[in-house]
Amino acid sequence: MLINLKKDFTKKMATLRREEQLYIVPTFDGLKLLVLNFILLVVGLVYANNYVLLFNFVLFCLFLGSMYYTHFNLQGLKLVSAKISPLYTKSSGILTLQFNTTSSLGHFFLRLKINNAHISVMDPLQMFSFNSSSNSSRSFKIDLPIMGIKRGDYKLNRICIETLFPFHLFRCFVFYDPVIHIVVYPEKKNLNIHDTKLLTEEINNEGDDFILRNFQTGDSLKRVHWKKLAQTNQWFSKNLMTPKASPVLLSLIPEEVNISTENQLSSICFALCELHFQNIPY
Repeated sequence: MLINLKKDFTKKMATLRREEQLYIVPTFDGLKLLVLNFILLVVGLVYANNYVLLFNFVLFCLFLGSMYYTHFNLQGLKLVSAKISPLYTKSSGILTLQFNTTSSLGHFFLRLKINNAHISVMDPLQMFSFNSSSNSSRSFKIDLPIMGIKRGDYKLNRICIETLFPFHLFRCFVFYDPVIHIVVYPEKKNLNIHDTKLLTEEINNEGDDFILRNFQTGDSLKRVHWKKLAQTNQWFSKNLMTPKASPVLLSLIPEEVNISTENQLSSICFALCELHFQNIPY
């Protein structure tokens, strides 16, 4: 029996070590309420006023109840994954967080905090909630807008989730260490300092649109229209007609070589994004 109790205790301690530690501290409003409780207690004892003591007892219960519910609101929340969409300097991106929870009630009025000099949350006061009673799944995902401050290759090693629910008397927070790899690309600026050259020697006139012709000896089996063969029992080849976009070469205009490196990077970043969205190889 003692051996089983020891194993259960060891298992529970190992589970506690795997869970993130919750921290809870009183806010400024909570400290003011605590001071008010102390003053009412002194006044009630000095003047032997039962009504003052009763009011003090109610406020103290509110103080303790708020501490319990603030801690309970964040308990059981676990970060599963985190990823960031492509991020450009002085432009917004999306931070996607996937959570699991063991709470049967949910989590309300949570807020994300990032202590990083290279990215920031667009709206530091933005709240998000999850109601377990209206969702059969115990997992949820949130998308939060963030902004890149300085270009570079970074790692986001720590994020903080906090809550002041329900009465803003206590602040409960937890730290997660997801180790997110972040690439903040240069700012996109259309400075027109790059020349576009068409690489005609690499043009490929084959595309996705085609016309059918009779199959000829030597045609690749990749060009066979298998659906037509199944319908008519005759062999046809697909003749691709629509030309694909030709690759281009971007080069800095010689007259613009005196432009700062940062502006050159911003300009080439804008040009490459435009080519990418137009599906033009470069």
